[in-house]
Amino acid sequence: MPSPLVEPLDLQRDILALREELQLNLRRLEARLRRLETRGLEDEISAQSMCGDDFVAPSDDNGDERVEMKMEEKLQLDLRGVELEAKDVISKKTMQQFDHLSEQEGQFHFGASVWTMPFVIGLVPAGLWDVTFSILLLLLNLGLQAAFTVIILTDAFMGVPFWHQINYAKRWRVSMAHDYQYMDLAGRSLVSRVCAMDGALILSTTQASLVEQINSFLGLQEGDFEVPFFQPGLLLCMLCILFWSLCVYKEYRNIWLGLEVVWQIPHSEESIFRDSTLRSICKVRFKALLLTYLARATIATLLLGAGIRWLAGTTSITDLMLNCVALSAILDIDEFLFAGFTPILVQVAVQNLNPVKIKYDRLRSQRESFGLLILLIGTLLIPYFLLLQPLAESMISVKTELCGGNQNFVVGLNSETQQAIALATKSRVDASNRTITELAVDRHTFNTGSEEPYPYLLDFAPNARAFDQNLKWDMTTEVTQWGRCIETEALQPGGPVYGDPLIQPMVELMFRNAAVSLGVMNVDAPGCADLQHLCSLPDARLLRMVCGATCGCNDPYASAWHKVPAQGCIPDCLQSATAQLAASTCEDRIVQEEWELTWNIYPDVMSAFYSIDVSTSPIYHSLLGLSNAMKSAGCAALNNSNFDYEILTRTRWCEGHPKLFRPLAGQCPVTCGCVGASPLPAYCPSSCAAVTSP
Repeated sequence: MPSPLVEPLDLQRDILALREELQLNLRRLEARLRRLETRGLEDEISAQSMCGDDFVAPSDDNGDERVEMKMEEKLQLDLRGVELEAKDVISKKTMQQFDHLSEQEGQFHFGASVWTMPFVIGLVPAGLWDVTFSILLLLLNLGLQAAFTVIILTDAFMGVPFWHQINYAKRWRVSMAHDYQYMDLAGRSLVSRVCAMDGALILSTTQASLVEQINSFLGLQEGDFEVPFFQPGLLLCMLCILFWSLCVYKEYRNIWLGLEVVWQIPHSEESIFRDSTLRSICKVRFKALLLTYLARATIATLLLGAGIRWLAGTTSITDLMLNCVALSAILDIDEFLFAGFTPILVQVAVQNLNPVKIKYDRLRSQRESFGLLILLIGTLLIPYFLLLQPLAESMISVKTELCGGNQNFVVGLNSETQQAIALATKSRVDASNRTITELAVDRHTFNTGSEEPYPYLLDFAPNARAFDQNLKWDMTTEVTQWGRCIETEALQPGGPVYGDPLIQPMVELMFRNAAVSLGVMNVDAPGCADLQHLCSLPDARLLRMVCGATCGCNDPYASAWHKVPAQGCIPDCLQSATAQLAASTCEDRIVQEEWELTWNIYPDVMSAFYSIDVSTSPIYHSLLGLSNAMKSAGCAALNNSNFDYEILTRTRWCEGHPKLFRPLAGQCPVTCGCVGASPLPAYCPSSCAAVTSP
């Protein structure tokens, strides 16, 4: 590299020294002039007196004053002349200094690198093997850097461009993200957990990591889908690209100065190396050096483009710095090989190479500065607009596809009905409103069995087959597994299996599950009477199964809603109600309170059955009209052809619906035509078989 130019401070110091020297000479000259003027004036007066001129000797005061005035005038003139001459001297010396500054000689120092070995190979007293091994190291260095360059340029190394993630995100969102099978115990969809960066994920961890990378790279929050002003990843990527470009630009400068040195070395028939200086160079060595620098420049150029592309495609902030350092290490391979493997004689010869002088002038320096400024601006702007800005837009598009829109629903396909069934899910974990499965797991996680010998909410299956079956059972299958009415035979004192060590824990477990599923927490002892007000709820199936007597499953005159196996009533309890009807008279009989309840909850029951809000439908008014007619007319309303069937299911009230309500013929056998019917319909009480129509 060239030596630094003469500093302006040195020039000022020279000017000050010259000025002090000039002032000293002026003071000496002034004294000499005074003496000369005094002597000359005295000689002039003496001459005039000797020639007889009319001369009047001045008085002591006036004569001396005139003499001194003339001497002062001459002195001032002479001083002005001397000062002008001094200024000319200073100006000439200053111009010489600036001329010296405008053209300087710098020094180019040969680097300790394998690339420098062609300058000395074959010119130093090294053996044949040293020369051969040095050439092999040069070729190895060229091969290593070229191999790294080719590998980095391949698509397999660069990976899939980030914008391809948009299509992957679309496929994931429509195929897996909303699948009901991947809903967690808290009732959240997979997509909501991924976009919340749930650390407990075992599925779609790739998508979760991608969302986390996008948020970190662009500085986004969980629900942000617009590029903010400050983007930490983008800024770091720009800095890494600039750092890598500076490493390559340093290599370019060394190449350019090396070529300049090679070009100015005198050419001759043979290369002459003396006193650690290459005095002349032959044509073969000259061409070899040119090819070496050309290969070096080609590799640097390819690495520059490949490195910028690789860094601009790195979406992980933590990987950016590592990738940048890894790239810079490729350019240092020549130094590693030189320091670790170069033969010592060749290594010492390279290290002892004398620097070569290179001339610089102000015009060349300014041209280089302007060119470097343009290069620096281009290094910042071109990658930003061509690579980084499209990357940020692709990231926003990917996050929108992954997490945009409605996240809180899951979908399943009923292969029998060929319908896509959806379920609304929770948006996030609510510690104050956890599901029964979460509560069950939390209660049993650290249960050693000493405090609670039996699980509080978990019903353990004996084997995997039973576990799978229990998960797939519907309510009808579940209730048919019980041959007894649980409440009357297992929960009430005096029941046949009351206190049984095998049955009692199972019944208490089901009761606790029933209570918790309806929002009643911390139930320690089963008491059906405490939950009677919940029996009419559509979701109280398990409660009706455990507390069949309290919920009216064995009462033929209770509300007809849900008094079927599909809604939780055990067949044994229902059979008890049928037996009561068989022992009673065949006549219309209504318990007014239960009858009122039946028709008051009619719209709510139908809304739950169809999972829609019927109050928003025009048919709601028809439901209210039927309900009011039933409450006012009682069984007689069934004689009206407009009211003898349920409006939505088109099922006759007298016959009942196997999944929704039991037949009203038990309460209204006369109105339903059971009297005198032959054969007697299955929905009619058997007591009507012996009654003939009037």
